[in-house]
Amino acid sequence: MKKLSRKTKIVRVMIILIITIIIGVLAFAGKRFLATDNSYQVIDETGNYLIVKPNYGEYKVTQLASVTGEQAMIYIISDWRGHLIIVDGGWSEDAEQLQEIITAFGNKVDVWILTHPHPDHIGAFNEIYEKGTIEIDSIYAIPMDYSMYKERAQWWDGFEVYERFLDLTSSAENVEYVIEGDQIDLFGLNMKILHSFDKDEMKTDGDICNNGGMIFKLSAKENSMLFLADVGGEARASTLLDKYGDVLKSDYVQMGHHGNGGMTEEVYRVINPKAAFFDAPQSLMDNEELDAARKQTLMEDIGADILYYATAPNSVTLK
Repeated sequence: MKKLSRKTKIVRVMIILIITIIIGVLAFAGKRFLATDNSYQVIDETGNYLIVKPNYGEYKVTQLASVTGEQAMIYIISDWRGHLIIVDGGWSEDAEQLQEIITAFGNKVDVWILTHPHPDHIGAFNEIYEKGTIEIDSIYAIPMDYSMYKERAQWWDGFEVYERFLDLTSSAENVEYVIEGDQIDLFGLNMKILHSFDKDEMKTDGDICNNGGMIFKLSAKENSMLFLADVGGEARASTLLDKYGDVLKSDYVQMGHHGNGGMTEEVYRVINPKAAFFDAPQSLMDNEELDAARKQTLMEDIGADILYYATAPNSVTLK
């Protein structure tokens, strides 16, 4: 048998290495991307579609369920150009699934919106931010009053999670605290802040983290989505109607406080959405002692499709 020259052996080894690397990359990508004619899809390890790249001029809004089986708030917004926007992010336990999506977008988050600093909203953010392995261009949060919150915080508020957020971002230059009336251009989406933390408004409120949270509306050219976060109460509902009655109408709505409490029937009838997102598991939706079941009946009466964790990931398109 003719012996191979040293040069030939090296070439063959290099070819085998290149083929191995290509196969590995394709296998890795296969877990996240499914090529179609004009888009990709980010999928999880079970094959569930998480994020679908929109068509030209569109924005895809996707609700994810928390891995904890509890209520949370996790939304991913992507556009046809590959921008990634995250709203809240869920508990600390949700960091891994969120990181997988961020990795699929090149370890970059263009905008991270934090509606209020409860553990089921910013826990995952803290975990991911502390590792320092991703790039975040802009972070939008509410100007929570530290002293007021600390004085009134209950055990279930998880105040230490907010303190950790402050420690992590104390020297960050990409954090902006938004107030009511602010408008931000998110790559063609108009983000209008309808409510944010206001110290005077919260003077006598017993739940300042939830009720001082961020309400905002995202508007594309043809349709829109309203995010109510965990804000609720008769007073805020009345104020919202008085100030923004002509602005509230939206194609889609994220239900206030996971659909358990939150806004009043009048507010939801003015919004009059085609679909209502409940950030809630089946157990919360079925609990007759809570408000989610009644809110579901209300939204069905209005004519909205009901989306929640049992059917997640749930996506709608803004055009």
